[in-house]
Amino acid sequence: MYQVKTEVKIIPDGFEAVNDFFHDHVFRSYIELGARLVGRWVDEDYTQITEIWDFQDREHYQQFFNLRKETSHYKNSRLQKIANDKWIISKKETHMMPTGNYFQPQHSVSASVYVQNAEGETLLVRSLHRSDTLEMPGGAMDKEESLVDCAVREVKEETGLDVEIKGLLCITQNLSSGVINFSFHGEVIGGELADCEGETQDVGFYDLSDTQLHVHVTYPHFKERILECSKLNYLPLDMYQVRPYDLTQRLNGAQS
Repeated sequence: MYQVKTEVKIIPDGFEAVNDFFHDHVFRSYIELGARLVGRWVDEDYTQITEIWDFQDREHYQQFFNLRKETSHYKNSRLQKIANDKWIISKKETHMMPTGNYFQPQHSVSASVYVQNAEGETLLVRSLHRSDTLEMPGGAMDKEESLVDCAVREVKEETGLDVEIKGLLCITQNLSSGVINFSFHGEVIGGELADCEGETQDVGFYDLSDTQLHVHVTYPHFKERILECSKLNYLPLDMYQVRPYDLTQRLNGAQS
């Protein structure tokens, strides 16, 4: 995409007229010709309007305004444009180049791990940014990282323990935050239990029998997640690549 920022200085009393003209004519004609509005803003004094537009490339931008003059929206709005121009003091365009790819998905994916010791106690951590509850270790998946690798990494980073993933236990979606969580069953195979400086504290195995779950875990959705994981009902999960197809890992669904 090729982005252009337009800054329009206006007489404040004319904001409503300028704004109406934009929505009734300018916006429609731009969209007809394949431009995309990134955003449009006005300052607190209603003296400057800022628009950022996406064009397909520089050639698209260079051809755009001649093509726009041929649209019905442009031809039918020339008298309104003349009336609207009295409110405009100046226009300035800035052609902008991206400094990187900052795609942000609408949803994020995280992994957590249900781990118990020989006494039936459950591995929990207290996150420093969510210090009013204990929870299973876990966190957001990094780019190009598999769910299983994410689960193993998060347990190591938050508890110091190395785990082997045995199966997928639970999938939840937080409709408020857009986070989709995959909860796995893990078994400890090494490492040393420890708080993670700057990230977790109170790391340990906790008795969650009877009323203890409600004492240690205060968030309802974390309680529900732990209760579902404790059933140890495995769900199937395939992780693969395409072009060419390669099944990199399969977790079979089964009841432990």
